[in-house]
Amino acid sequence: MYLWKYWRESRITFAVGVALVGLLLWAVLKIHMGAFGPGQPDDPSQLYLLIATPLTLPLGFLALRYGSFGVGSDLGRGSGSFLFSRPRSRAFFVWNDWSFGMAQLLLIVVAANLVLRLAVYRIAADSGPILLNGGPVSMFSIFLLHCAAGLVLAGLIFGLTYFSSVLARGHGAMIAIGVLVAYSIAKSVVKHYWVDINLPDVSLIEFSRSRFGIGFADHLGLEIALRAAVALAFPVAAQMLLQQRDVE
Repeated sequence: MYLWKYWRESRITFAVGVALVGLLLWAVLKIHMGAFGPGQPDDPSQLYLLIATPLTLPLGFLALRYGSFGVGSDLGRGSGSFLFSRPRSRAFFVWNDWSFGMAQLLLIVVAANLVLRLAVYRIAADSGPILLNGGPVSMFSIFLLHCAAGLVLAGLIFGLTYFSSVLARGHGAMIAIGVLVAYSIAKSVVKHYWVDINLPDVSLIEFSRSRFGIGFADHLGLEIALRAAVALAFPVAAQMLLQQRDVE
């Protein structure tokens, strides 16, 4: 089965992701309950965001690794002609790579956010609703939001790397890193010279501050939808590229 082939390539990366979640859980269990004390209703959301932000780097690394597997790596090794001689369409290989890779990333993202939820509970000693935009919001809703934020970030980096691997025949990780770095520089330059123009961040900004206190960022649903659309556009582009390419 083709999925078994992808699993053989990606299982070490998946094991690394699970190990990182395990280390995070071990660190969280060392935290004393109520370390910050209860009674501050907006602390859990800020705390959740604070401890979730450092996970962006390892999650991005895992997504880069997953995007380097599959069809792109076969093209780089020169085994693409054998692979595509199978009685399957090229779209079959692309979408099996993408769906199986995203399924593994989803498991890691959910597991990491469950551990973060436990960390917030142990530190803040408060599992009840918090106040955002002047109204009560459950921590479960924030948990789901952070899962979505982590997944769209992973999907963007995974998709970019996968498309780059198909484009450059197996050298997608370096291209993806270059694109991400160039975009970050361009964002800073645009902000410096055109203050009113804000290019979107690669990672989702879930919360923002205003005179009413901390709350959900503006147009949050639209931001999630646009990032999801861009993440899906990369495997579509990879499929179109493969269908037009003669593989030797």
